[in-house]
Parts: sequence; C-alpha cells; structure tokens
Amino acid sequence: MNWKEYAVITEGQCVEAVAGIFHGLGSGGVSIVPSQTEVGQIVEGIAKDSVSPSYGEHDLVLVKAYFPEERDISDELQEALRLVEENFQVRSQLVLGEVKEEDWEESWKKYYHCFKIGDRLVVKPSWEDYEVQPGEVVIELDPGMAFGTGSHASTRFCLRFIDQYVKGGENIIDAGCGSGILSIAAAKLGATQVLAMDIDELAVKIARANVKMNGLEEVVKAEVRDITEDLAGFKTDYIFANITAEVVYLMIPRAAELLSAGSYLFCSGIIESRWPQVQQQLEKHNFEIGQVLQENEWMGIAARKK
Repeated sequence: MNWKEYAVITEGQCVEAVAGIFHGLGSGGVSIVPSQTEVGQIVEGIAKDSVSPSYGEHDLVLVKAYFPEERDISDELQEALRLVEENFQVRSQLVLGEVKEEDWEESWKKYYHCFKIGDRLVVKPSWEDYEVQPGEVVIELDPGMAFGTGSHASTRFCLRFIDQYVKGGENIIDAGCGSGILSIAAAKLGATQVLAMDIDELAVKIARANVKMNGLEEVVKAEVRDITEDLAGFKTDYIFANITAEVVYLMIPRAAELLSAGSYLFCSGIIESRWPQVQQQLEKHNFEIGQVLQENEWMGIAARKK
C-alpha cells in the first residue's frame, strides 16, 4: 500500500497548531522532528528541490503525517496552514511525498538505533543486535508510520516516568499509543493490564505488531478508541498521554474521572508556551503537579490525582 506523506516545515511555536490540524484531519500518527540537523537530512531526502535554501537559517521543526494515497487533504491543509501563518506571523512550507509501506523500515534504519532511557529501559529496533546488561529491559520496536520511536523528547519523558513509577501489578491506559512503545515498556516492567488506544487505525495496527513482537498480547490490548469519548466507567492506575497540549487539555476531565486518588496522569508533548493552560486545567480537576521534565521548549508532567 502507498501512503501520502505531508511534511510541514515550520517554526517551533507553530508545532501544536500544525499537529492539531493533522489530528483534526484524521491522522493520529503525527511525527515531530525537532533537531535542525535531522530536519535538514529529512528535507533533503524527501524533496530537496522543493524547499527554499533558507530553511537552515531559522529554528525549524518538521511535522509529518501520513494518509492513504487515495485521500487528498492538500486543499484543506493549505487553507489551515494559511490561518496558522496569519496568526503566528510566520512562514511554513508543505512538502508532499509518497511512501511505500514496505520501504518504510529501510528508510528508518538510517536514523534509528538502540538507546537507553532511565535505569532499566533499552529501546532496540528489530534489525539491530544488543547485548543485554543485568537489570535492563529491552523493548523491541519497529515504529512504522506511527509516532513514538523514543527519540523525541516527549516520548523520552514518558519512558522516564514509566521507568520511575511502574513497579508491577498496575492497570494502565495509553492514550494516543502510536507505535505502542509506552504500553510495551509498562508491560515489560510488570504492568498487569494495558489498554493502548489511538484514533488512528494505522497506529493501532503498528502497535499490535510491536506488541506481538514483544510477546505481550496477553497484557497489552491495542484498540481504536478516543479517551475523551469511549472510556466511561473505566478505572485505571496510570494514564499515559504522549500527544499534544491541545488534546491533553481536552482529556484531563475524563482522566480525572478514571483515576482514583493517588493515581497518576503522565502527559507529554506539551510545549512551554501551552503549559500554563494545561497546568490550570490539571489543578481545576484536582491534580497536583508531582514532577516536571523539560528539554528546550518540550515538557513532560507527572500529575497526581488528589
């Protein structure tokens, strides 16, 4: 199957807005590339002739999403980007590409390698070998066209929370599971039951494949669900939400209903300028801020239900 790749090159303050546009158009698998070097490599790889040579002069990010080739969102996307440019007084550029699903793994091999997060977790793509050290837990992961490789700060924040807080025996919801990396990490560290959900069917397909590769089908169930609509009556110990500040803000009231006193919401994908709104929403719904992680403008929050 072929997929259309929509890559928007923009400035950092527009990341939430652009990611929100993609989510609104039906893509749950939005990927954000924050490194200037990586942006340059990827841009040159997908469409170097269509991008202005001045892209390297600014602090830019690349926001990518994928849609089936038969669906054309170009007009809707361009109109939404025009409004973003007007609101933020910036310029952005849309680069279109095509990706064959079977070629995706080969392209990822150029950039994706083993790495360790926290005291216990090692993320390893299936095509690399790794000698496990005492006390380490290895997550086998082929990200496919879903967000969540562990390389982005927002995913690393959640993995660090998981390494720190998951002790074994927990029931967990992974809201916006993407590749399934957070669900797999929690299950590997002893969680009893994990419900991994995403509104993107492709992400759920990829998450299921990764769960199976790690032998965790009995613990992790990946489903197409929306936490703001589909979870009435659930109870859980932890909720992971590695998405965007906009979606985190909207899901906090439902998270407050699902979590008991002493349970945690771990939220990430929040840029610093949006944190005051998210913080206010958390406090309004009886959460206290237990821990804050930050890297450049990205933030990750461990919020405890009172």
